Amino acid sequence: MRWIAATGLVLILAALVCVPVAGAEPLPDYQKILQIHLAYDDSGYSVSGTEVRYGEAPNLNIRSGELEGAILDADGNELKSFPLRDPGIAYGDIAGSEVGDSIIGYTETSAAGEMMITVPYLAGMQQFRMSDSRDGTLLVSTGLNPPVTEFCTAYPGDPDCLARLPVSRSTVPDQGTRLLLATLLSASIFMAAGLAIWTIRRRADVQGFRKQVVLIVDDDPDIVEAIAELLRMEDYATIAASSGRECLDLIRKEIPDLVLLDVGMSPMDGWQTLAQIKKGPASRKIPVLMLTGRRLTTEAAKQYHICIDDYLMKPFQPDELYAAINSILEREHTLKETLALARQAGVDKEKFCELAKLSRRITVDKKLLGILNVPMAVPAVADLDLDTLDDMLVVDYINVKTRDQEKRAAQLRQEINSVLRSKGLPELGW
Repeated sequence: MRWIAATGLVLILAALVCVPVAGAEPLPDYQKILQIHLAYDDSGYSVSGTEVRYGEAPNLNIRSGELEGAILDADGNELKSFPLRDPGIAYGDIAGSEVGDSIIGYTETSAAGEMMITVPYLAGMQQFRMSDSRDGTLLVSTGLNPPVTEFCTAYPGDPDCLARLPVSRSTVPDQGTRLLLATLLSASIFMAAGLAIWTIRRRADVQGFRKQVVLIVDDDPDIVEAIAELLRMEDYATIAASSGRECLDLIRKEIPDLVLLDVGMSPMDGWQTLAQIKKGPASRKIPVLMLTGRRLTTEAAKQYHICIDDYLMKPFQPDELYAAINSILEREHTLKETLALARQAGVDKEKFCELAKLSRRITVDKKLLGILNVPMAVPAVADLDLDTLDDMLVVDYINVKTRDQEKRAAQLRQEINSVLRSKGLPELGW
């Protein structure tokens, strides 16, 4: 197989010598993404920048929301469409009195800010548009030829860029050259096909082109199967554990991309399992989404709020589960991308990592405070029992910490964005 691949590669290179190709920029990978930076406020949306670069796009199939994005070709035909969440409104729902009026899903963001949309590169894409999926109102539209042209200027040897080049008479080989080129291409076509298949399979095995793996941990097999089926429908790979101990055993063998962890298990409950996950050097960075039908206690919130990435109350709707998973995994994806950008600009890594941790903790703490719902205004402290007083103190503690964290995060974000601006790079959108 090696000699076939090597021979095919030699023939392909020999054939390409016959045709002049501009540029010798090294290609990191042929997989590309389109990034669209949007600013939003009460007046609507506006495009602040577009970029095409090498990279891997997140899974668009798990998104949900009131917005719809679309990529169009030169004739206005739709190449790809996908739903998006409106970043400027609050999401929430109440399960109802039959389950204690518990919140089953809640997210709140500011009324003004920035958002970034990342989608796979599509050959022939010419325009991006975003509409309100409820009434079809066009919210924003922008041409995509400028970022594609800029990318192809930097990487003229990319296959998609070569396909865009017009053929001129000066670049058409003479009759003898065309005959040699045809002979070489005919001899190498089957070898090149074999090489391409072998390369794709190797990349799939070696470079991580795989489904994202979600570990579901719950002692109720019906719940495990129901969640697994929902995730399989969205193209996730799932593994399952029926206890905390089994969860830890599985993690030692395979590190999943995300853990869905039930609280109400025995003899090792979800919080104890979470503590063990965060102790392991190989497992501590795994994002954990807690799933539970039990009321969140202030004691658990205070002790474990820094360890979790989200908290969903049962019962929940499929869209709420998808939204929570999408938020966590997209945050991880965004952090990796922006860390590379920050390093390129010379941003201090410690500052960036501190901001990333603060951003996650602020989001989680606000979610937990909404779930706890402990009253802060009371007639007289003397009328309170000790449990209620303890709950109020914990909530006050988390509130104070969250305000301090928001101030520090704002300071770090300003310092990092100042460096990015000085290098002509896009600022952080989170």
